[in-house]
This record gives sequence, structure tokens and C-alpha cells, in this order.
Amino acid sequence: MGSLTRRTFVSGLAFVGAVVAVVPAGAAHADTAPAVASAQTAQTAQTWELIGKDVFTGNAGSSRMQGVTTDGTHWYFSSSNELEITDLRYNTILKTSPAIAPELFNPSPFAYKGLNHIGDIDYSDGKLYISLDTSTRDAVTGGRYDTPVFATYNAAGLSFTGEAAPLSPPHGVQDIASWVAVDTSKGLAYGMAYNKATEIAVYNLKDWSFNRYIPLSQSVDQAQGGKIHDGWMYFASNDAGKNISRANLTTGEVQNLFTLKTPYPQEVEGLSFLKTPQGTTLNILNREQPDPNADGNVTFYHFLLKEPGTPTIVGSPKVGGFVTADAGEWTPSATFGYQWLVNGKPVKGATDARFHLLGKYLHDKVTVQVTGTWTDGTSRTVESAPLTVATGSQA
Repeated sequence: MGSLTRRTFVSGLAFVGAVVAVVPAGAAHADTAPAVASAQTAQTAQTWELIGKDVFTGNAGSSRMQGVTTDGTHWYFSSSNELEITDLRYNTILKTSPAIAPELFNPSPFAYKGLNHIGDIDYSDGKLYISLDTSTRDAVTGGRYDTPVFATYNAAGLSFTGEAAPLSPPHGVQDIASWVAVDTSKGLAYGMAYNKATEIAVYNLKDWSFNRYIPLSQSVDQAQGGKIHDGWMYFASNDAGKNISRANLTTGEVQNLFTLKTPYPQEVEGLSFLKTPQGTTLNILNREQPDPNADGNVTFYHFLLKEPGTPTIVGSPKVGGFVTADAGEWTPSATFGYQWLVNGKPVKGATDARFHLLGKYLHDKVTVQVTGTWTDGTSRTVESAPLTVATGSQA
């Protein structure tokens, strides 16, 4: 196993909403954190915080340069013709090179030029789903990356299952297999063109036949990784801005989340989600060369999704009584502030967790806004559903 340097940051650059940065003094060093993009509306905002990174060098870096996925207890990495299994601490369990099976690597019905490039990969139910193509130029047209194939491997042994198929969507096959993402519960797989994609291609997982396109609200350029989470496809793009974005798989709405741009040469690669005791993390591979006179490395960035709770109002809604704000469950934990509202208007001085339902509020609608602030100073404000004040003992 090659050398591995671990650097952990428990504070520093914070990715807020989608996204605002809060950068403590001295945090924005060239080797610690990428930049951030502009904010979006509160309705669509997510809050991602950079919580750490791992830097792979030497042999460790060479096998982790393209894609990544996880089954929750292992990482699976890919490079152009390697696959590797590690535990969650990156200790190698199994590595195979070359990983592209001869029946895929050599000219065959799968690809008349053969296949020599693995992109980003996905995991489900004991299988790895592998995106494949070739950098070999066509002797006639000069084209490259024009023989896309999706294949399945056994995750435990990194062996080809024999199941693979060339892709043939109606809008062409040029550079459409940089990554593959699967939703086995729906029997679907997903891919996308590399250059300025305006749609996601959906395939039937049972035979890789084309299902449909999902039009995008804006183009996504040079996505080198794609993964599904909670009804959205998340992209890691090697475009000029090194953008991390997502697209709603129902509506096609695209949201730019943040940028992974560094002040030195880099190439953004694959990404994967991992559930942890602290919450959901988004983990992104990035090939970097901080020192122009030294070999580059692969940096694995880790972002924590900050999720606000759902506030509720507890207690009897009758005049004369008291009600209490329940902030709900926030990930990670936060400290809270409160503002009570009557008919949508803030009540002056009503900033405690308890609120007195005075007689003048009879038949009015009462809500509470809860502002949760995380340890890095970032915050979100969420409002409860309304209650209507009912008749009670006057006070």
C-alpha cells in the first residue's frame, strides 16, 4: 500500500445554503480549502460544511483517481484500469489491476475498439456498476470516448460478472459514460453527456436499454461523478468553476451547491454519500498538484449535510394558556433562538421558547420561527405550521 497522509479539519470553511461561505480568519490557505459559489434561495438551500479531507499519495493515490462508492462499511475506488476495496480508514482489502476484463478491454461486440477507461462507479446489493469507454481514436472519424458501456462487477471480489451492454440512447453516444448511478429499487440507471449536458439519460437496469431523458433546467458541464440522494442526482464537475451541483430527478431543476476550486492545478473526479453517526456526508475525489515541482496527489474532501429540524408548537391552543416551541431534530446539534408570529407578523419581544396566548389573539393564527445556529456560526431559520387560537379562560 502506498503512503497516505491524513489531515482532518473540524472547523474552517463552511458551505452554507447553496452556498454562502463563512471563513474564519486565517482559514483560507491554499492547501486547506476550496472556494465557494453564490447563494440560492432559502427554499432550495442546503448547508454543507467541509469537515475534513484525506490526502492520498503514491500507490494509494494511483488507484483512487477516478471514482468512488461505498456500501457503508467499505470504500470502493476506481482509476482508469484499477479497482480497490478499502475499509473506511482506507486500509486496502483488495486491489485488482488491470481491472477491465479481457472481454471488455479487447475489441468485442461490447466495443469494437476495446475499452480502456473506468469512470465513476456505483454500488448496490453486492454489485459494482462500472462506467467504461475508450480513449482510443477511431481510425476513420478520429473520435474518442464514443463506445460507452455499463458493466457489473462482484463487489466482494472485484470480478466481472459477464453482464455488460453498450449504450445506445437516441441523442448519440459521444462521451456519455464518465459515470454511472443506479437506483435498483426502481430498476433504473443513469448517465449523461460530458460536455455541457442538457439532459440526463435514464436506462432500464435489467438490460441497459434506453428509457427516457430528463431535461435539465440548465446545462451541467464536464460532470465526472454522479450519485443519487433523496430524489436528486448530485454531480462533481471538472468545469471551469469546479462546481458541485444537483438536479431533481422529477423536475430537472438544477441547483449549484458549491465549488471545489483550488488555486493550483486540479481535476475533480467522482463522489459518494456516506451515512455517519454525525449525519450524511458528501465525499469528493479531487486530483491536485499543489507543488508544481512535485508529484500530485488525490484529495478526498468530506462535507457534512447540515439539516434543520421541523419546528412544532406544543400545548393547548386556548386563550389564557401557554404554548412551547419544539425545535425538532437538527443535524448536527445546534443552539436555538425563537420568534413568535401572529397572523404572519412578528410579536415584539416574543423571543422565548414559551408564548402566552392572550385574549386578543382569539381566532388568530400563531406560528414560531426557530433559528438554529451551528458551532461554526452558520444558521438556518425554519417556521412551524400555524395553530389557531381557540376560546378558553380569559387572561
